[in-house]
Amino acid sequence: MLRLTLALLGLGFACAGSSLRGADDLLIADFESDSYAPWNITGDAFGPSPALGALDNQMAVSGYRGNRLINTFFGGDESTGTATSPEFTIERSHIAFLIGGGPHQDTLGIQLLVDDQVVRSSTGTESEHLLWTSWDVKDLRGRTARLYLFDRATGGWGHLCVDHIIQTDQPPQPFDLADDLARYRGQADYMNEPLRPQFHFSPEINWMNDPNGLVYHDGEYHLFHQYNPAGNAWGHMSWGHAVSKDLMHWEHLPLAIPEENGVMAFSGCCVVDHHNTSGLGDGDEPPMVAIYTGHGHGKQSQWLAYSNDHGRTWTKYAGNPVLDLDKSDFRDPKVFWHAPTSRWVMVVSLANEKVLVFYGSDDLKSWTELSRFGPAGVLNKPNWECPDLFELSVEGEPDTKLWVLEVDIGSGAIAGGSGGEYFVGTFDGQRFQAIQQSQWVDYGRDFYAPVSWENLPASDGRRIWLGWFNNWETCLVPTSPWRSCMSIPRSLSLRKVARNNEEPATYVLVQTPVEEFRRLIMSSRPLDTSNVGWPPKRLTEAGDLEDMTFELTATLKPGEARSVGFRIRTGDDEFTEVAYDRDFGAVYVDRRDSGNVSFHAAFAGRHHAPIRLVDGELTLRILVDRSTIEVFINGGEAVISDRIFPTRHEPVIEAFAGDDTASIPDAELHRVESTWERN
Repeated sequence: MLRLTLALLGLGFACAGSSLRGADDLLIADFESDSYAPWNITGDAFGPSPALGALDNQMAVSGYRGNRLINTFFGGDESTGTATSPEFTIERSHIAFLIGGGPHQDTLGIQLLVDDQVVRSSTGTESEHLLWTSWDVKDLRGRTARLYLFDRATGGWGHLCVDHIIQTDQPPQPFDLADDLARYRGQADYMNEPLRPQFHFSPEINWMNDPNGLVYHDGEYHLFHQYNPAGNAWGHMSWGHAVSKDLMHWEHLPLAIPEENGVMAFSGCCVVDHHNTSGLGDGDEPPMVAIYTGHGHGKQSQWLAYSNDHGRTWTKYAGNPVLDLDKSDFRDPKVFWHAPTSRWVMVVSLANEKVLVFYGSDDLKSWTELSRFGPAGVLNKPNWECPDLFELSVEGEPDTKLWVLEVDIGSGAIAGGSGGEYFVGTFDGQRFQAIQQSQWVDYGRDFYAPVSWENLPASDGRRIWLGWFNNWETCLVPTSPWRSCMSIPRSLSLRKVARNNEEPATYVLVQTPVEEFRRLIMSSRPLDTSNVGWPPKRLTEAGDLEDMTFELTATLKPGEARSVGFRIRTGDDEFTEVAYDRDFGAVYVDRRDSGNVSFHAAFAGRHHAPIRLVDGELTLRILVDRSTIEVFINGGEAVISDRIFPTRHEPVIEAFAGDDTASIPDAELHRVESTWERN
């Protein structure tokens, strides 16, 4: 946030700048003078003149234009006052302004007065970052009006920030990303910072979390995601957007669904309404319909937005919300078309109750409850959210199909912090029934809220998902000007696995990198893993790999040794270890010495995935991408996903074994190219 604030302040835009408003816009006030004249000011909250940014004892203020703004924090939150503009004639369809500060609509805000009557009103959003807000005033064209700003609030967030008030026929989006993105796109290290993953999706700038609305439509894979257009930490949640032709190379698109009027766009899904059951299509082609949680004003409810131009522009449904239980923890809908019952099915979470609710609909707008599932799974762990439900084939049993219900917990997962669990069972269009106990989706700390693509062509036949590559407990990772990335897209299937002779076989979710990933491999070569032992044997030399972007595949034969595996060394005392540990019967990733682990006390650790040996062996497929590591074990029967933050990026790969009964029969190194286009 500090970097963003300083960048905005440093620009020093004058209000006549063409980047600030359209040529036909009319400026009402920009507050760039050292005087409020000709506005009328009362009280002491507004101070003697427009403020030069933040005031004494105030957090950083950002998002305003030029050098000055109205900031009623003069004297702190206890101060009060008013500001009244001169009269003006309404000549455009909208009045727009930047606003921040407190959310107290009764005691704090900006009002439009016509004949001394309040006809429009807005207040802040509990943020020191100013956002665009606009009023539709088409019905008031030609009328004489005044603006009235008031601060009667004296408690927390008892202040208002306002800047750059204009009349316009093209109201701006709440978040003005254009200038920030333009500056970033002109930098030499665009999409190439030292810790920026090169074959995993990440936003250009700012904070990102859960994937949302994954859908395939007309040759494009759409990836929406939770996004903060205003900074590099969680807040102002909106839907970011990107598209790809191959799941590897992504094109960043403008913000799709922004926070608006105090309602954030939380997680959800997207469908292609092929038969226009919603009536939201324009008749030319099926609409894309997003179903998401509107979070604001003390509750969460389910909303719709729709697009008739392949997701490039979105309109919020006028009848929102379409599903409202008047609850504060009702979120994250996943919707799909259930052909056997010819209706839409939604699964959505009552998060604090650890209950999933199933609904049915004929038109995406009217929903009827069908059934409930839960509490279940890891019962002593709080919070269920971001569910997904889909059908999968069982490997080797083409006539057997079962349903997978995935749901995420905010804390208390297998490796600590947030994570996901899944149930295998049956679904008849109304009710899900589990046939075995829940299992962990991923054994690392950094795989959360996975969601699968809808509407893939029948000829493809795959179910593909990806997850947020982060953990809520340690989410403020040391990256800038962006934060967070997504996992590699993964193909899913079910496999019946008997881990040992004492346990019955269970259905296991198998995850593997999508086949499109192989097209990124630039070169491959075998590694000499003969005679591995202790100390570790060096398999590559410094400079053999230009960067931390590679894939390592191997077969391990533990024998009677305690451990056998690899070290990815990036310095004399800096390495990440991936190996098998006989005492745990597990593969582990140890990142305690992986580089920067000090930014959070819970970050360093060793994370285990219990696995089986097949004929005394196991296989590893390790994807390393600068600050990410994904380990797919035994063809994806278990996965460990972890972030790492090495201080150097010329890795040396080493192999080790606990004794001479262990071996690594084969290992191969694959160099992977970047998927980002450079300026």
